[in-house]
Amino acid sequence: MSMLQFVPDLRTILVMTIFVFAIQGYFLYKLYNIKRRPAFALLALGCATFALGFVGYFLRPYVGMNLITGVAANLMILAYPVFLLATLMQCHGIDRPIRALWWGAPGLVLLAVVAWVYLDNNLLVVVVASAINGFYYLFIAVYVARNLPLAEPGMRLTLVSNVLLAAVLFGRAGVAWVMLNDLASAQAQPTVALWLSYTLMIALFCLSAQIYGLPLQEFTRSERSLRHLASVDPLTEVLNRRSFFEQAQAVSGPVSVLMLDLDRFKAINDRFGHATGDRVIVTFARLLRDALRRDDVLGRMGGEEFAIILPGVDQSRALEVAERIRAACEAETVTAENGFAVRLTVSIGVAEGDGAHLDALLKQADMAMYQAKEKGRNRVVWAGQAA
Repeated sequence: MSMLQFVPDLRTILVMTIFVFAIQGYFLYKLYNIKRRPAFALLALGCATFALGFVGYFLRPYVGMNLITGVAANLMILAYPVFLLATLMQCHGIDRPIRALWWGAPGLVLLAVVAWVYLDNNLLVVVVASAINGFYYLFIAVYVARNLPLAEPGMRLTLVSNVLLAAVLFGRAGVAWVMLNDLASAQAQPTVALWLSYTLMIALFCLSAQIYGLPLQEFTRSERSLRHLASVDPLTEVLNRRSFFEQAQAVSGPVSVLMLDLDRFKAINDRFGHATGDRVIVTFARLLRDALRRDDVLGRMGGEEFAIILPGVDQSRALEVAERIRAACEAETVTAENGFAVRLTVSIGVAEGDGAHLDALLKQADMAMYQAKEKGRNRVVWAGQAA
């Protein structure tokens, strides 16, 4: 009983390639209409160019016109990796993505010359086109590994697919070279020809995989941005009230808590305007970040009031941190729009206890902060003193 063998038909693969890339190009174009990201438009144009190149390649046995169906078609297929690299550069804000065209120009010129001079030697053109494409996809893989954020899942997909694609195309060039020079035995020639179709089919899968990497990167970045916006105060870039309490739930063991409130902030707003008030808030938040460790939790409670959780810090150390913040704030000035130098001071309340009773500690620190206000502002008060 003979075993069934899957034999890929070249014309079927070509038609499948044309339809797959036409559909993917349309998909990317619709994403561009939704997101208005130039990267989607660039890659959609690349998919359209690639599909048109295979249309010419498919029509060559039927219509002739080798200049169009041979030379132009191969150049359009080779143009796709140029679009891909330009898309990756555009997507990640790298200057002058037009450089991708200049990097691809030598390969495009070489392929144009070979395809023109050896117009009727299809196998030689396949060797040269596959090798140049392989080198260019390998170049993209190296560029991605050195310049783009591999922490993103879509970027890892792009890297792996380009490496595989380069390997497949080099293999395709090798198979075509064997056929061109009759290096295979008569018995092996049908198998070698079959592998030429297999390499084209595998390349199609690799190309399709990396096309979906771009939307995956975009959606990952959008989700990260939305999560950031939902958790961070937009003015100061520190945790908002909700996210502060969410992170506070993970704190356990001995902790110290600071409640901080800028002194006479309403008077600053009334005298110098809200723009100056915003600069004061931003400056104060920067001073707080500079004074804290990575594991400390800082949040804006609202207006000019902030809270800090110091895990594993006892009373004496917490008072040192608070005093350092108070002194840094007192030494800071913010220039108002009229050129006047605005001096800053802050009142700070400090409480120490167990992280399991954080709400009670925050209330104690808040009471201590108001005690600091009543004692003349610009000072640190421990909750025990306030009591």
